Amino acid sequence: MSTSLADQTVTVVIGSNAPPERLAACLEALEPQRDDRVEVLVHESEASPPELRARFPWATFTVSPGALVPEHWRDGFRAATGEIVAFTIAPMIPAPDWIVQIRLLMDEHEALGGAIDPAASLRLVDWAEYFCRYARDMRPFTARSNPDLPGDNVAFRKARLEEIGEALATGYWEPVAHPELERRGVELWHSPELVVRMGRSAGFAAFARQRLEHGRRYGHQRGEHFTPARNAVGILASPAVPFLMTLRVLRQVFAKGRYRGRAVAALPTIVAYNAVWAYAEARGHLDMLRR
Repeated sequence: MSTSLADQTVTVVIGSNAPPERLAACLEALEPQRDDRVEVLVHESEASPPELRARFPWATFTVSPGALVPEHWRDGFRAATGEIVAFTIAPMIPAPDWIVQIRLLMDEHEALGGAIDPAASLRLVDWAEYFCRYARDMRPFTARSNPDLPGDNVAFRKARLEEIGEALATGYWEPVAHPELERRGVELWHSPELVVRMGRSAGFAAFARQRLEHGRRYGHQRGEHFTPARNAVGILASPAVPFLMTLRVLRQVFAKGRYRGRAVAALPTIVAYNAVWAYAEARGHLDMLRR
């Protein structure tokens, strides 16, 4: 590597579309981990309150109204000065050794994803969101190569991201960026030692809106490489998707042996979230079919 372990510079990019208290908790967790080689960039859709910005003067805040989190990450990567660029979101609470682990693991890897565990005091709606998004990233799991790294807890060599700049033009979308990295020989490494915890979310309506936006974009990303017939299949098969997605979530949770009771209690909301995703993805395939 170009520098020693102790000298690696890190830029943390926080994509924030969450309430201010969630961003504050994330920044509070990062504050004691900072040194003069750590840069923190907050990219948000709405400006944080002045008192929050004053409380964390070491963070740089940029407002992009209406931007999605992957677009915030892209903009943060472009502005980053660190050799390593780490992505997360405002509802995440990095573990006390998060920066240490990034430096340690990135001394051996060029693309790194970590574990996402639940924080304390989650509501049922938060648990449903957690299981939908992060059941596969919940500990325990064994460190391994994994093309499906969680975008909310990842780090990359900046030089490698620069190599795939064209793939990041519309944002850092994992299904687009990760295959491009693999095509360039980059191993995507998933480690349970790099940990963040998901705090309370912005609620049902906010996550449902995100599922609509991201699911439709996912349909676009897949559909642009499909034939018209394959896009039609994606539309017609969409009623089965919520049940398949929910089954996969339950299998992951039960296999890991943690929070099974909470998964069962949150099941109706999990199904609802997955139904929103399926509808949005089908809309994306329909857009491609009409094109």
